Amino acid sequence: MPTPPTAPNVRVTWVGHATTHVDYGDFRVLTDPLLRRRVAHLRRRSELPAPSVAEVDLVLLSHAHMDHLHVPSLRRIRPTTPVVGPRGTRSLLTRAGFERIIEVENGDRIEVGPAMIDVVDAAHPVGRGPHSKIRAKPVGFVFEVAGHRTYFAGDTDLFDDMASLGAIDVALLPIWGWGPSIGWGHLDPARATEAAALIEPGAVIPIHWGTYSPEDGRLTLPGWLDSPAKSFVSEMQSAGLTDRLQLLQPGQAFVLGNGVIGRAARRSHSRGDGGSEAESGSP
Repeated sequence: MPTPPTAPNVRVTWVGHATTHVDYGDFRVLTDPLLRRRVAHLRRRSELPAPSVAEVDLVLLSHAHMDHLHVPSLRRIRPTTPVVGPRGTRSLLTRAGFERIIEVENGDRIEVGPAMIDVVDAAHPVGRGPHSKIRAKPVGFVFEVAGHRTYFAGDTDLFDDMASLGAIDVALLPIWGWGPSIGWGHLDPARATEAAALIEPGAVIPIHWGTYSPEDGRLTLPGWLDSPAKSFVSEMQSAGLTDRLQLLQPGQAFVLGNGVIGRAARRSHSRGDGGSEAESGSP
């Protein structure tokens, strides 16, 4: 029987909004970096991350909306860092100063360093905004490093292939937006719970809530800011999925590991090959 692969402890930090930092020890991934106090009409309602959060080896961008592809935040990242974004975002990423730009679309599979990245669908409005000519179709990512598979949804509603992502160790699922209500193309707590049931990940970390809100001139936090998280906890309890829930506040981290290999690597070891059968249950 083959020797089981070794894997580092994986530290997943929810930086805030859709920004997550996944640290494999010698390889670090940053998603949809939003690292400024102000973004257009939005103000951050939690502490800013330390500058070291931008010291990464790979950046994944889900779509072109300003609260996900934020040029001033991207300029804080070393320009030689590989950045992967939807097809149609090259001009924005060039403006941000990047030298290694990889444009992708749903169905692509690419390899960057030790990361194998599958580009998946996302049900979310196309483009950057009503006054922009950028027409980039949003995507999500399933990325695997050292046998650990992470699903980063970016911004999405439910979509047809969500149950076909394969074995996922950690799902980074959006549960809201940045205002008191959300429109088409977003998961709310109930639909995010449905997504968790479809994907069956080992752990679910809710993102895209409780970080930014429209500037209103007040020092107090909006009353609705924490409501999505409370509703998501309730929905996950009703669905019997609380054993998978890892509820973080901006800046908090979840460590997956203690020497436990990811389900993707464990599956390959147990089969003695590179099999791709999905496996449910905690890692």
